[in-house]
Amino acid sequence: MTSMQRRRDVIGGLIVMTVGTGFLTVGSDLDMGSSFRMGPGYFPNVLSVVMIALGLAISGLALRCPKGESGSTPLPWRGLLLIIGAAVFFGFAVRGLGLAPVLLGVVLASAWASRYAAVRTSVSLAAGVAAFCTFLFIQMLGLPLPLTGPWLSLEHGSPLASVLASAELPAVSRPALSK
Repeated sequence: MTSMQRRRDVIGGLIVMTVGTGFLTVGSDLDMGSSFRMGPGYFPNVLSVVMIALGLAISGLALRCPKGESGSTPLPWRGLLLIIGAAVFFGFAVRGLGLAPVLLGVVLASAWASRYAAVRTSVSLAAGVAAFCTFLFIQMLGLPLPLTGPWLSLEHGSPLASVLASAELPAVSRPALSK
Protein backbone atom coordinates (compact mmCIF):
# COMPACT_ATOMS: atom_id res chain seq x y z
CA MET A 1 0.00 0.00 0.00
CA THR A 2 1.43 3.33 -1.00
CA SER A 3 1.60 6.21 1.41
CA MET A 4 -1.09 8.03 -0.59
CA GLN A 5 -3.49 5.07 -0.29
CA ARG A 6 -2.70 4.70 3.39
CA ARG A 7 -3.32 8.39 4.00
CA ARG A 8 -6.62 8.19 2.08
CA ASP A 9 -7.79 5.20 4.14
CA VAL A 10 -6.81 6.83 7.44
CA ILE A 11 -8.63 10.02 6.46
CA GLY A 12 -11.67 7.98 5.40
CA GLY A 13 -11.69 6.25 8.79
CA LEU A 14 -11.43 9.60 10.55
CA ILE A 15 -14.35 10.94 8.50
CA VAL A 16 -16.50 7.93 9.44
CA MET A 17 -15.58 8.44 13.12
CA THR A 18 -16.39 12.15 12.87
CA VAL A 19 -19.80 11.50 11.31
CA GLY A 20 -20.54 8.87 13.96
CA THR A 21 -19.49 11.24 16.72
CA GLY A 22 -21.65 14.00 15.27
CA PHE A 23 -24.72 11.77 15.15
CA LEU A 24 -23.99 10.51 18.67
CA THR A 25 -23.81 14.11 19.90
CA VAL A 26 -27.06 15.10 18.19
CA GLY A 27 -28.83 11.91 19.30
CA SER A 28 -27.71 12.18 22.92
CA ASP A 29 -30.72 14.42 23.69
CA LEU A 30 -33.14 11.64 22.72
CA ASP A 31 -34.45 9.14 25.22
CA MET A 32 -32.49 5.87 24.98
CA GLY A 33 -34.88 3.51 26.73
CA SER A 34 -33.71 -0.09 27.06
CA SER A 35 -33.17 -2.95 24.67
CA PHE A 36 -36.67 -4.25 25.48
CA ARG A 37 -38.36 -0.83 25.36
CA MET A 38 -36.36 1.15 22.82
CA GLY A 39 -36.71 4.88 22.94
CA PRO A 40 -36.35 7.19 19.92
CA GLY A 41 -32.62 7.60 20.56
CA TYR A 42 -31.72 3.94 20.98
CA PHE A 43 -31.18 2.92 17.36
CA PRO A 44 -29.44 6.15 16.20
CA ASN A 45 -27.06 6.00 19.16
CA VAL A 46 -26.25 2.33 18.58
CA LEU A 47 -25.57 3.05 14.89
CA SER A 48 -23.37 5.99 15.85
CA VAL A 49 -21.26 3.79 18.12
CA VAL A 50 -20.99 1.20 15.32
CA MET A 51 -19.84 3.93 12.90
CA ILE A 52 -17.18 5.08 15.35
CA ALA A 53 -15.96 1.49 15.78
CA LEU A 54 -15.86 0.97 12.01
CA GLY A 55 -13.90 4.20 11.57
CA LEU A 56 -11.39 3.02 14.16
CA ALA A 57 -11.10 -0.34 12.41
CA ILE A 58 -10.59 1.26 8.98
CA SER A 59 -7.90 3.61 10.26
CA GLY A 60 -6.23 0.89 12.32
CA LEU A 61 -6.08 -1.55 9.40
CA ALA A 62 -4.70 1.16 7.13
CA LEU A 63 -1.91 1.92 9.58
CA ARG A 64 -1.10 -1.79 10.19
CA CYS A 65 -0.87 -2.79 6.51
CA PRO A 66 2.74 -3.40 5.43
CA LYS A 67 4.10 -0.92 2.91
CA GLY A 68 4.74 -3.55 0.23
CA GLU A 69 1.16 -4.84 0.08
CA SER A 70 -1.20 -3.43 -2.45
CA GLY A 71 -4.60 -3.42 -0.80
CA SER A 72 -6.20 -0.96 -3.19
CA THR A 73 -8.76 -2.03 -5.75
CA PRO A 74 -10.76 0.13 -8.12
CA LEU A 75 -13.91 1.62 -6.63
CA PRO A 76 -17.02 -0.39 -7.65
CA TRP A 77 -19.09 2.55 -8.87
CA ARG A 78 -22.06 0.49 -10.06
CA GLY A 79 -22.45 -1.24 -6.71
CA LEU A 80 -21.94 1.96 -4.76
CA LEU A 81 -24.55 3.85 -6.77
CA LEU A 82 -27.07 1.00 -6.65
CA ILE A 83 -26.79 0.56 -2.88
CA ILE A 84 -26.99 4.27 -2.10
CA GLY A 85 -29.75 4.73 -4.68
CA ALA A 86 -31.74 1.85 -3.20
CA ALA A 87 -31.59 3.39 0.28
CA VAL A 88 -32.64 6.80 -1.03
CA PHE A 89 -35.42 5.20 -3.13
CA PHE A 90 -36.74 3.36 -0.06
CA GLY A 91 -36.86 6.56 1.99
CA PHE A 92 -38.68 8.57 -0.66
CA ALA A 93 -41.04 5.90 -2.05
CA VAL A 94 -42.16 3.69 0.85
CA ARG A 95 -45.20 5.85 1.69
CA GLY A 96 -46.21 6.37 -1.93
CA LEU A 97 -45.63 2.91 -3.42
CA GLY A 98 -46.11 0.81 -0.31
CA LEU A 99 -43.81 -1.61 1.46
CA ALA A 100 -44.03 -4.60 -0.90
CA PRO A 101 -43.20 -2.82 -4.21
CA VAL A 102 -40.44 -0.74 -2.61
CA LEU A 103 -38.84 -3.81 -1.04
CA LEU A 104 -38.92 -5.59 -4.40
CA GLY A 105 -37.07 -2.68 -5.99
CA VAL A 106 -34.58 -2.24 -3.16
CA VAL A 107 -33.66 -5.92 -2.97
CA LEU A 108 -33.32 -6.17 -6.77
CA ALA A 109 -31.09 -3.10 -6.90
CA SER A 110 -29.00 -4.35 -4.00
CA ALA A 111 -28.62 -7.79 -5.55
CA TRP A 112 -27.62 -6.32 -8.89
CA ALA A 113 -24.93 -4.27 -7.18
CA SER A 114 -22.89 -7.47 -7.30
CA ARG A 115 -21.47 -8.51 -10.64
CA TYR A 116 -22.16 -12.14 -9.71
CA ALA A 117 -25.94 -11.78 -9.28
CA ALA A 118 -28.18 -13.81 -11.55
CA VAL A 119 -31.64 -12.59 -12.56
CA ARG A 120 -33.50 -15.70 -11.39
CA THR A 121 -31.95 -15.73 -7.93
CA SER A 122 -32.29 -11.96 -7.57
CA VAL A 123 -36.00 -12.05 -8.39
CA SER A 124 -36.68 -14.98 -6.06
CA LEU A 125 -34.67 -13.31 -3.30
CA ALA A 126 -36.60 -10.05 -3.79
CA ALA A 127 -39.96 -11.84 -3.68
CA GLY A 128 -39.00 -13.79 -0.56
CA VAL A 129 -37.64 -10.78 1.30
CA ALA A 130 -40.65 -8.64 0.33
CA ALA A 131 -43.09 -11.34 1.48
CA PHE A 132 -41.25 -11.94 4.75
CA CYS A 133 -40.82 -8.24 5.57
CA THR A 134 -44.42 -7.34 4.77
CA PHE A 135 -45.63 -10.18 6.99
CA LEU A 136 -43.23 -9.25 9.78
CA PHE A 137 -43.63 -5.47 9.77
CA ILE A 138 -47.28 -5.07 8.79
CA GLN A 139 -48.92 -8.18 10.23
CA MET A 140 -46.77 -9.15 13.21
CA LEU A 141 -45.46 -5.76 14.40
CA GLY A 142 -48.45 -3.72 13.21
CA LEU A 143 -46.44 -0.87 11.69
CA PRO A 144 -48.64 1.66 9.90
CA LEU A 145 -47.12 1.02 6.46
CA PRO A 146 -49.30 0.37 3.43
CA LEU A 147 -48.81 -2.89 1.55
CA THR A 148 -49.32 -1.00 -1.71
CA GLY A 149 -49.44 2.75 -1.60
CA PRO A 150 -51.55 5.49 -3.11
CA TRP A 151 -49.24 5.88 -6.12
CA LEU A 152 -50.54 2.52 -7.35
CA SER A 153 -54.22 3.39 -6.85
CA LEU A 154 -56.77 4.45 -9.47
CA GLU A 155 -57.44 7.74 -7.67
CA HIS A 156 -53.83 8.75 -8.14
CA GLY A 157 -53.99 8.03 -11.87
CA SER A 158 -51.46 5.25 -11.89
CA PRO A 159 -51.09 3.62 -15.34
CA LEU A 160 -50.41 0.24 -13.70
CA ALA A 161 -53.53 0.45 -11.54
CA SER A 162 -55.72 1.45 -14.50
CA VAL A 163 -54.43 -1.49 -16.56
CA LEU A 164 -55.07 -3.88 -13.69
CA ALA A 165 -58.54 -2.46 -13.08
CA SER A 166 -59.55 -2.72 -16.73
CA ALA A 167 -58.31 -6.30 -17.06
CA GLU A 168 -61.11 -8.80 -17.41
CA LEU A 169 -60.53 -11.55 -14.92
CA PRO A 170 -62.35 -14.84 -15.49
CA ALA A 171 -65.20 -15.47 -13.11
CA VAL A 172 -64.58 -18.24 -10.65
CA SER A 173 -67.64 -20.26 -9.74
CA ARG A 174 -67.84 -22.00 -6.43
CA PRO A 175 -69.44 -25.40 -6.22
CA ALA A 176 -72.65 -25.47 -4.25
CA LEU A 177 -72.32 -26.85 -0.78
CA SER A 178 -74.48 -29.93 -0.36
CA LYS A 179 -75.54 -31.33 2.97
